[in-house]
Amino acid sequence: MKAYVRAERVELVHSGEDYFARLLRLIAGAERSIHIQMYIFADDRTGREVAEALLEAASRGVEVWVIADGFGSAALPGAFVERLKRGGVHFRFFKHLVSVWRWQGGRTLHQKVAVADARAALIGGINIADKYRGTPDEPAWLDFAVYIEGEVCQHLHDLCTDIYEHHYWKRRWRQRGEKAEWLPPPPRQGLVRFRLNDWLRRKSEVFYSYLHAMRGAERSLTLVASYFLPGLLVQQRLERAAQRGVQVRLLLTGPSDVPPMKWAERYVAYRLIQKGVRVFLWQHSVMHGKAILVDGLWASVGSFNLNPLSRFRSLEMNVDVADPVFVRVLEDYIEKLFERHCIEITPERLPEFANFWARWQARFAFYAAVLAMRVLFPPSRWER
Repeated sequence: MKAYVRAERVELVHSGEDYFARLLRLIAGAERSIHIQMYIFADDRTGREVAEALLEAASRGVEVWVIADGFGSAALPGAFVERLKRGGVHFRFFKHLVSVWRWQGGRTLHQKVAVADARAALIGGINIADKYRGTPDEPAWLDFAVYIEGEVCQHLHDLCTDIYEHHYWKRRWRQRGEKAEWLPPPPRQGLVRFRLNDWLRRKSEVFYSYLHAMRGAERSLTLVASYFLPGLLVQQRLERAAQRGVQVRLLLTGPSDVPPMKWAERYVAYRLIQKGVRVFLWQHSVMHGKAILVDGLWASVGSFNLNPLSRFRSLEMNVDVADPVFVRVLEDYIEKLFERHCIEITPERLPEFANFWARWQARFAFYAAVLAMRVLFPPSRWER
């Protein structure tokens, strides 16, 4: 989607009860249709509550379509799925191009989208599972979503329908003569556009939104980046922004659900810090967010991670937002994140690099990850 479209309502949504209360209201208020497409749909308290809401919607005549990724939701019991189907929910797992035993390859459905009546939607990085909602023993993982209302949601409804029905080659959102400008001219009230990544359909829209924004930043550039393993092009864009005087800040996770990735992230962070990028670690919980904020004028939020898996394997969706009220709210919220439960790391005070063994571990994790990506994807593509 190249051009921005005006939404009637655009709001920032936080992980935890904020997101799941909105999701349940979205389902409860649907009158005609619901699309939910998730990487993880878990059989836990949160997953069962959402399932009950979907069954209730189906019982009152709402058409409900659900896709869960076959790898991310592999632990979902057959009885859970069959109960949804018997209750009238159209449920299927996302099909991969290659499947051997429990390993699936080729493509992954990583986007997190919910659309009701083609009029209201939630887009972000939040899966349906307790860890994104929080429990008495564990705070919710830090993440974001965007709530959107208006006719613009018809685009999402159509896209979700295409994915559910395997109609990947339909040409939607064609806007001839429109340039893919990352920042539209004012007035920008309510302006959003949906951006996709899917290598099978030769779409790298989210990735190029990030690149254009990094190149266009003039004053400030903030990245909230989980599973941060960027290629050289992204690293160079961040370095050049810092060199031309842009305040570049990167928020990474402290506690991590993937320890090897944590070490690889630290290695990249160490290099960027030496080029003038400020790096912070979120300490309160696992940080799963994916967002970029530029000059207090533009933001993008969604499921896209800055790593080759998101770029070359996964179906991803972000929403670019130029609405000034939304951007200001997101900017204020991210500032509070930096102030609370974050520590800034420097070359002299990088906890994981305190000794030679730690530095060796980080270097090994980084090059092991690079080697894995070179095996999975052509090196020339990953490097550019």
